Amino acid sequence: MRILIVEDEPKTKEGLIKIISKFTEYEICGVASNGVEGLERMKELKPDLIITDIQMPEMDGLAMLRQVEQEEIPYYALILTGFSSFDYVRTALQLGVVDYILKPVDMESFISVLRETEAKILKEKSEKIDLGHLIWSLITCKTEMKEQLIRNLSMQLHVSDRMEITAFLVKPDSIDQETADEMVHCIRKRMNDLCIMNFQVIHLSFSYGILVLIIDTEKNKHINRMFATCILPNLQAIGSCHCSYSSMVGLTGLKDAITELNDLLSYAFVYDNDVILEKQMVEKLKFAQICYPLDLDNRIRKEIMNGDYEKAFKVSSRFKELIIDSKGRPELVKEYTARFSSSIYNAAKEYNAKAEPLLIFHYFINNIIESKTKAELISNYEKIVNTLLAVNYEESDTDNLTILKVINYIRDNYSKDITLSDAANLVGVTPEYLSKLFYQQINVNFVVFLRNFRISVAKRMILSGKYRIQDIADQVGFKDPKYFNKVFKTVCGISPSEYKKVI
Repeated sequence: MRILIVEDEPKTKEGLIKIISKFTEYEICGVASNGVEGLERMKELKPDLIITDIQMPEMDGLAMLRQVEQEEIPYYALILTGFSSFDYVRTALQLGVVDYILKPVDMESFISVLRETEAKILKEKSEKIDLGHLIWSLITCKTEMKEQLIRNLSMQLHVSDRMEITAFLVKPDSIDQETADEMVHCIRKRMNDLCIMNFQVIHLSFSYGILVLIIDTEKNKHINRMFATCILPNLQAIGSCHCSYSSMVGLTGLKDAITELNDLLSYAFVYDNDVILEKQMVEKLKFAQICYPLDLDNRIRKEIMNGDYEKAFKVSSRFKELIIDSKGRPELVKEYTARFSSSIYNAAKEYNAKAEPLLIFHYFINNIIESKTKAELISNYEKIVNTLLAVNYEESDTDNLTILKVINYIRDNYSKDITLSDAANLVGVTPEYLSKLFYQQINVNFVVFLRNFRISVAKRMILSGKYRIQDIADQVGFKDPKYFNKVFKTVCGISPSEYKKVI
């Protein structure tokens, strides 16, 4: 359990730290001296538990918790109180505080309250994630388990096999946890504002997105139009995302419906992100026939071999006009772009010694294949072209090269304790500038990229079957296996051990 302490009295603060560190296995993830600092640290660190004094300068503990509640940030808190301020306890308990601790702090009582609080938190969290866990189990289960999971879901959601159910899948472009959380909150709030009844909003994982189920659609008429006009624009204001729609009767077809919703999202490549993708819409699409341009592939390799990068640039632009800007099937356009980019890279690596250290090629190729829109594909393609086909190395995109150098640094050091400051020092910029630049170039912040890079390595290690989970955690930079499990589940939707079984 990760604990944030908000206390202005040094002796009390030191006493709490000493007791927790010496007599429990809990982690003190942060300390603050007033409510203003506490609020900032809470948003930054997302602790499992806050221990806060009531009376503090600038902003007291109750004011801080009121602010947290107004911003609808989930939290668990214990308050510190003396007998003279006991009247405040009732207010605190109304704010959702789990329990209180009397000053001066008695060690045994304090530890007992911590243990009881942890049990309450674990119980509530297990109840909250139960529905999401059931749906994820359905997605990943073997055939013989499907019927039982459907029964469990039907009972929990009070769904009969005759009820019509509407399903939306919202996929944020960003893989940042805060963006997903904000979108989940937005969907719930707007659904309530619109008086939509009997709905569930579940963030399945970053690979799938946010599933919205509206049970018994007959009672929620015009739900598609309302979602498109009253909910989707609010989500786009939070961050770019795409949305697909399907419907079913009963939950028997839920697994297939989620697969269909996920497949539909690949056609976001063709449409603007303000369109909700439906099966009937996609079936009407007509695509142009396109073939891989071997002549351009040969020409660009020849120009790179001759060192004529101006002509190579022109060939790369011709490829963009012929393939990327075509009306070919999205999967073919992305496949051919990845293939052509591979030819550029291989030729540059063969005939230009400077090319290899500039690029973690597989990362950028993966971005091309996973591009959700044509604009995103063009951006990813041009990053490779501009880096490898710069007429002169010194004239190439400085910002792009800075990010590539940082990515190479992460690749070589992900098992170590890497910080944003370390990376910034490496490339000679401030941490603030690098953080902003990283988000502009990669579309996620440094910390999220590092986390996901480590988890991708961990997934490959799990698939190999050669390593224990605790060994994998250590080798990808997580010294605490419990924290590794938590991060893995956040990114993948399931724990490392579950991932091992499913795969």
